[in-house]
Order: sequence, then C-alpha cells, then structure tokens
Amino acid sequence: MKYSLQITAAALLFWLVLPAEAHAEYRFCNKTSYVLDGAIAFEADGGWMSRGWTRIPPGDCMDVLEGPVEERDYFVFARSIDAHEGSIKYFSGNTGFCIVDDAFEIEGREQCAMRGYDSADFLRVQTTAGENWTTTFAEAGEYTEDEARIAGVQRLLKDIGFALKQIDGIAARNTLRAVEAFQRSEKELATGRIDEALIGQLIARAIEERDRVGLNFCNRTGELVWAAVGYRNGEEDMSSGWIRIEPGGCRKAIKGELVEDAYYVYAEAVDDTGAIVRRQGSAMIWGGNDSFCTKATRFQIKGRERCVARGFDERGFMRVETSGETFRRIDFD
Repeated sequence: MKYSLQITAAALLFWLVLPAEAHAEYRFCNKTSYVLDGAIAFEADGGWMSRGWTRIPPGDCMDVLEGPVEERDYFVFARSIDAHEGSIKYFSGNTGFCIVDDAFEIEGREQCAMRGYDSADFLRVQTTAGENWTTTFAEAGEYTEDEARIAGVQRLLKDIGFALKQIDGIAARNTLRAVEAFQRSEKELATGRIDEALIGQLIARAIEERDRVGLNFCNRTGELVWAAVGYRNGEEDMSSGWIRIEPGGCRKAIKGELVEDAYYVYAEAVDDTGAIVRRQGSAMIWGGNDSFCTKATRFQIKGRERCVARGFDERGFMRVETSGETFRRIDFD
C-alpha cells in the first residue's frame, strides 16, 4: 500500500509505504539528500505522546517505534539538520504537538509554550494493522536509497566547502575526487568509498563548521529563555523567533558566516506558567531601542514598520555589532 503527498513549502515528497519485512516496528527511511531528524506522535493510554529525535542519514532507515503497528492515526514530523547550508527543510502537516531540540518524550499536546516546549505541525498517517510500517521521506527527484546516500555525501561536501557543481546522486569522478580529498583532510586512506562511516564523518565536520560561524545565544541563567533575532535579508528587515534556550544551553540564532554590520536581539526569561521572571524587582528581559515585530507564537516577519497595524506585537531589540567577525555569541545572564 503506497501513498504520496507533495509538501509545497519544502518542495519535497512524502511517501508512506507498508513494506513486507517480518519484524515488528515503525520505521523512518530517508531518500533525500539531507540528514534528517524525525519525530513521531501517537495516542497512548488515553493521552497523546510525542517522541523524538531519530537521526536518519541519507539513504538509511531507522526504527522509531517497536512492536506491531495498529490500525490508527500516527503523526510524523521531520526536519533537516541545521548544519546544512540554506534554510531548514521540513516534512510537516497541520496537527500541532510539543517538541524540544534535544531528545524528548512529552505527554500531551496542549499549551506547549506555556509548559516550556516548542511546537511543530505533524502530518497524520493512517496506518493499517500489521507487523510493520515505514514512512519514507523523499525529494521530488525520487532518489533510490543508493542515490540518496551519494546525494547526501555531495550535499555535506558542499556544506563544508568542497566545490561540487551538482547534487544529483551520481558518483561521478568529481564526486569521488572530493571524497578522497576529504578523507585526506581527515588523515585517512583516500579510498573514495561512500559508506556509513564516511557520512558520519561528514556530519561531524559539518557540525564543527556550523559551530565556528554565525550568531549563538547562550542562557547563563537558571530560567528558561525565549529569544528572537532581527536582521537584514537583502533589501528587507526580518525578525524571527521564538528560539527556546534551556538553562545552561546555547542555540544557533543565525547560521552561516555573519555578513551584516549588526544584528538585533530580544529575549525574556519565563517561569513554569509562561510569565516573565522578575529578578530583584526587575523583569528578566534583554532588549533595546530598535523596534521589530513579534507575535506570541513562532514567527518570521518581513518588515519592522507598522507592527501593530499589521496585527503583530512590537518589541525593542538591542543592537549587536559584529565588528567584521563571522561569529558572535550573546550570553543572557
């Protein structure tokens, strides 16, 4: 049994497949050129549960639930890792569940932000009863597993600076030469072999490269912090949020090298009820005199003028100079 759905925003296809393997499980398979993190949600003991993340390399499959699959609704969500260049690619639907950035298992799907969680829109999957079910995430080009693995290697090589013109899933000579050059840079034998070990090394390098550049927000308080960032995108001013930062944690607000003279930051610490925390009588808010638009839920808003007239909130952001540096870290303390 096979279904497909075009996800327009990500220009990706989403396939639901009921395969014939004998073992009992729900699996995610990745036939894209991206490394994906996947999550699943389902009803258990009369309540909703969301669970993640499962890292799925290109051309690979991973178990997300063990045991026979029932005839019921499951809900799935996946996103590309932020070590890739460009915008994050989402496989999503329109049913909200709670998530966080790290591994999670969350009961309930209501009032995610009030409970200190992020939220994401999951896609409903109607399964039939059986031993197993596989959800496969695929791009419009419909790579085979081997082609997805090669395309994933090509994308990761480009992410870390190797000059490849195409991501096409074909292991042509220029791709193999780039693999060999990467292996030499890792002080390993240059075999040109594309396998699981190579992909693991490329992911690790891409994450290292991501961490060296961009704008990081770090929470040095004992409270949960929600943050937003304002920036120039071509000819337009943009504001984006909310970024959830746990106590002691850091999050990437802008990925890639910083190219603007300045960025703009707003953040607030909240308690278990979602109210802004007060410390020594003052609200724990980090802001400034530069106005940008925001709203209560996750947002990405074009323009910073006439916020209220356009149905948004307006907050004062603080200006952060880059001084020509490609990396900056902002500590909330």
